[in-house]
Amino acid sequence: MNNRSLAKMFIPFTLLLAACTGPTSQKIVPAEFQAGQISFHKVCAGCHGVDAMGTTKAPNLIHAKYSKDSFSNNKIVKVIINGSQSGAMPAQKRKVTEEDIKQIIKYLRYSQKDIEASKT
Repeated sequence: MNNRSLAKMFIPFTLLLAACTGPTSQKIVPAEFQAGQISFHKVCAGCHGVDAMGTTKAPNLIHAKYSKDSFSNNKIVKVIINGSQSGAMPAQKRKVTEEDIKQIIKYLRYSQKDIEASKT
């Protein structure tokens, strides 16, 4: 087997492996928020981006529009389970448990702490 044949086999394998790893968090969070961070990156980051900072597919969730005062925890639960009213976000009910949702919300609220602090 020559080098060219090896390269043809190696490149697709490398791309597949990279695609399977998913986005990697850039934010270090305290231990009590890490389960939510892991769940967020497993289920949500593909569209909402690393650390919930948004992409061309879905909005930045670390924004005042999604703060606790503007977007309740109950509303987040409903959107995760049923999808958004506009249909832009599909339902995630088959991808998460109640505990996952609870931890994701806890992580998002922690991540939004700077938004809340700037309001006071």
